[in-house]
Amino acid sequence: MGNIREPTYKINPNFRLKSKYLSVDWYLVDDYTLECESAIEFQGRSLFSVKQKPVILAQYSEAQLDLIYCPATDFESKKIQKWLRDLLRDVILNTAKQILPDRVKYWENIKGLKGSGVTVRRLRKNILGQCSHSNHITLQPFLVIFKEEWMDGVILHEMAHYKYKHHRKSFWDFLSKLIGEDSKLAKVKHDIALSPYYGYYLYLTKNK
Repeated sequence: MGNIREPTYKINPNFRLKSKYLSVDWYLVDDYTLECESAIEFQGRSLFSVKQKPVILAQYSEAQLDLIYCPATDFESKKIQKWLRDLLRDVILNTAKQILPDRVKYWENIKGLKGSGVTVRRLRKNILGQCSHSNHITLQPFLVIFKEEWMDGVILHEMAHYKYKHHRKSFWDFLSKLIGEDSKLAKVKHDIALSPYYGYYLYLTKNK
């Protein structure tokens, strides 16, 4: 068998992202309006231009990313696709570094557990989180755009490793106590719900 090619994803106005900690909205405006908006500079804005003509304006503030484009914007352009993916990757990573450590601390306080710290960085393809022998948790950045229930499920899974450094029955029993339901059934449910989106999340946050 030959190598299996990864799916090709496109970022365009059909792309939808709505989560508690980050939402993306698209706005189509005429060329003149986009040019006028682009002339106003303030923090949280970035611009993509073609031959000195603005074609996409990105504006980020308080968990909201607005993408303003015009009829001439060519979403098939590789340069535009790279700019959009780099933009989304950086916004997701910066948001995750703010939110995820605080969310771990929240659950540590609720559950009476204590780890040694949290790192947010890209992990291997099928890994959502890791817990070291010193109880230091590392989390995938794109957890921050999960539904909060899914995000918390991953965090509590890694926190259960504070006590059990394996996946034997005692681990799953302890995790069931932490989440208040059967942990193995919850994992299956979350894996099924996540599966349609997982490839896109990986694409948005890969380094190259």
